[in-house]
Amino acid sequence: MKRTAFRVLIAGLLLGFPVQAAEILDGIKGKDDRLTMASGEYPWSAVGRVNPETRGHCTGVLVGPALVITAAHCLYDKRKQWYVPAEQVHFVAGFRDGEFVAHTTATQYFVPGGYDALAPSTVGMATNDWAFIVLRENIGLKTGWFGVSNLSRNALATIKQQGVPFVQSGYSRDKKMELTAHMGCEVEDFYRELNLLVHRCDAVPGDSGSPIFIFKDGMPYLTSIHVATTQSTKPVRGVSVPTETFVRGVLEKGDGMPQGPIEEDLLPRETVRSFLSAMGYGGSGGQDAIVQFQTDAGLAVTGKVSYDLVGYLINAMMRAP
Repeated sequence: MKRTAFRVLIAGLLLGFPVQAAEILDGIKGKDDRLTMASGEYPWSAVGRVNPETRGHCTGVLVGPALVITAAHCLYDKRKQWYVPAEQVHFVAGFRDGEFVAHTTATQYFVPGGYDALAPSTVGMATNDWAFIVLRENIGLKTGWFGVSNLSRNALATIKQQGVPFVQSGYSRDKKMELTAHMGCEVEDFYRELNLLVHRCDAVPGDSGSPIFIFKDGMPYLTSIHVATTQSTKPVRGVSVPTETFVRGVLEKGDGMPQGPIEEDLLPRETVRSFLSAMGYGGSGGQDAIVQFQTDAGLAVTGKVSYDLVGYLINAMMRAP
């Protein structure tokens, strides 16, 4: 990686400032690899829109029954020069075309003391561009939530050595009515000595706070959150805050381990069918296709859709030659 300083462009919709049409896709790294996900199914249901009662939106992810992680700049309104009151911050999980799995507002949120919303957008400031949102209701029981994997430099090296694919998922400005994901996007490395990652996930305005994650034993584990896009460095790169920065707070306030919804109405049936079909396991993606995949993957053969099956499918798809 070229070891020169670079400025960053805040990747969420800038509250109080218009974003030109030409900037909408700023953050696509080459070909647009974003795919629309069935947001009413777990694990996608744990990702939601952060909607302050002002202009713009960002993305957040549940990491406990009532705990969301997002980018700090999503909670500051530059037009009014104030942090949006907690009760005016809405979290809409599993959103698509005006429908959603769950919705509630915040009771409080935490922004690290090192973050200055009015300071220039630099990599140094980006290291503190994260926030916890405490929700009024335990909607995670309905939507499920992600685990949190402590992504350090050593952990990143191990993940890359093992070939475990990264996934980024969020509500992009140009596709704000649907959830998209970039499967198998590249997380390059930490930036210099900073606790900050450089990545090539297709995250654009609106994706601030969106999770970059991996699957372990079929379940999603957050590894970082996208917060910005490089402005002066070409080709364009994304910038994300690794979980190592805030994992202790998650363990204190949330859960740390992933959990599917308590009900089975969010089973990833559509997701499993589409992934099995893409892998050549039959057009319908029915029980026979699931049995065949589970057999090939060395999993317990049940023939049933489960919350962890998506993770196994994604890992298999991304590792396929």
